[in-house]
Amino acid sequence: MNRHHFPSRIRALVVTLSVATMLLTACGTDDDAAACGAETTVSGAGSGLPDSLNVGVANNVAMAAPLTGLDDIGVATTSTSTASTPEELRTNFIAGNYDLAAMPINIAANLCAQGIDLVLVGTVSGNIVYLMGPEGTTLDDLRGQTVHIPFQNDIIDLVTRQILDTAGMTYAGENPDVNLQYHPTPLDIATGLTSGSMQYAILPEHLSTVVAGASDNIAEAQSMQDLWVEQTAASSLPFAGFVLRGEVAREYPDLVGALQTTLLGSVIEVVSDPQQGAVAVSDIVPIPANVVGQVLPELRPTYLPAAEGRADTELLYESLMRTVPDSIGGEMPADGFYGAS
Repeated sequence: MNRHHFPSRIRALVVTLSVATMLLTACGTDDDAAACGAETTVSGAGSGLPDSLNVGVANNVAMAAPLTGLDDIGVATTSTSTASTPEELRTNFIAGNYDLAAMPINIAANLCAQGIDLVLVGTVSGNIVYLMGPEGTTLDDLRGQTVHIPFQNDIIDLVTRQILDTAGMTYAGENPDVNLQYHPTPLDIATGLTSGSMQYAILPEHLSTVVAGASDNIAEAQSMQDLWVEQTAASSLPFAGFVLRGEVAREYPDLVGALQTTLLGSVIEVVSDPQQGAVAVSDIVPIPANVVGQVLPELRPTYLPAAEGRADTELLYESLMRTVPDSIGGEMPADGFYGAS
């Protein structure tokens, strides 16, 4: 459980939200084996909130920020564990080890397409991933270069390919404009950039800040969210989503609303008080508070309830459907996938 709490002054900003969001319902049916995305109502079979909640999150500041106030949700026992890879998040959610998980947004849709019973509670965006290179690097500077990317076919890779496609730059076949080289972890790339053996890469926070601070030649040249927004009609790039097990949402009808209030309020508090926010985030994920403190000013993490963030989420899904449909399971999620629908 989290040990750090924020002053109550910020909570006043979200009091009215709690009344409205408690009325939200999750997708599903009275049958615990309901198909993901079904337009149905909660059963209300249990009490308003569960006695415990197991949460999984990637080792990422933006995904951890909404969880910093989880102790105040009204659940007796909350347990948060950190996953090292997207695959670890996926398999643990399927296995039932997580009730709630913050995972790459494409995995949420992919699991839904596989029939995994879940509801998208909300999305996370911000300057979460950067194009790394010499100061002032642009997309055009990548022509003829090798760009190093972690986790092939993960959201970082998928978004990179969407951005290159939109810019009219090839990355496959003979003589591509850009050569993409994949690595099993972001740490491998951070080491290569710092040592000078790599020049261009796509790297998530917090490692992008660490690398930029340790190198005289490598900078956070472009935010991938900024590039995406410039190329599309989107207002943000939802890299990750919080998904809740469908049967849990149905059994505890107040939980989705309580999560909406808590996750949103927690991000507001972290942004409003970065010093204390850094300590709270470091209590969720194994990143030192001083590093989190360096990341937060430019990260600008944002949490949106699923219904409010749906337009940007669907814009990304539609782009993926045109180019790599298997990444989201070959179909667009149904209305019931979105927790506030």
